[in-house]
Amino acid sequence: MTIDRNSGHRERLRARLLENPASLAPYEVLELVLMIAVPRRDVKPLAKGMIAKFGDFSGVVRADPAALIGTVGVGETVAAAIKSIEAACILMLRTDACKKSVISDWSSLLNYCRISIGGKTTEEFHVLYLNTKCMLIKDEVHSTGTINSSSVYPREILKSVLELGAASVILVHNHPTGDVSPSKADVDITSRVAGTLAAVDVPVHDHLIIGDSDVASFNALGLL
Repeated sequence: MTIDRNSGHRERLRARLLENPASLAPYEVLELVLMIAVPRRDVKPLAKGMIAKFGDFSGVVRADPAALIGTVGVGETVAAAIKSIEAACILMLRTDACKKSVISDWSSLLNYCRISIGGKTTEEFHVLYLNTKCMLIKDEVHSTGTINSSSVYPREILKSVLELGAASVILVHNHPTGDVSPSKADVDITSRVAGTLAAVDVPVHDHLIIGDSDVASFNALGLL
């Protein structure tokens, strides 16, 4: 009979999680997730190694699946378990945004945007559709790849506004380089979308550019 020599450690770690989640170190939280994906192996070295490789816990969770699978000892099952953390965080923040005005709780909106697209290695242009109470109706990925005037379609955004009954929108896209300075194309796109939606009295509250750690607001910069 094979004896699981890690069972005692796993039980103690689970007990600490249930008693006081805040007491766990980042590698221990990751270890708990890995324990589910790898039930019969000491995963502490793997957890510590992944945090060292990707910089911190957030770096591991936000890493591209291919990069995770490229790590020794990580297959699709482990990568999926890790990405489920990111999916859960995004879902929690999106749910909160749907329950209250994003304008009155701007920090929560920024957290949602950071975790949903801040770590992406390619650009994504999102449109956040809001109701009359400025609660999130839908987060739509409008386009992916390099954002320019040919990849954003104001008429398609207008169509979604009318279909959803949106009262206002917020534009969001990421800059994988980390530099959140608006480009001329960013300014032009914002102007085109705002002009199109003005025809149906739907304002663009803001255009946010998300970097790894910084966020640029067109409103704050006087560009909208």
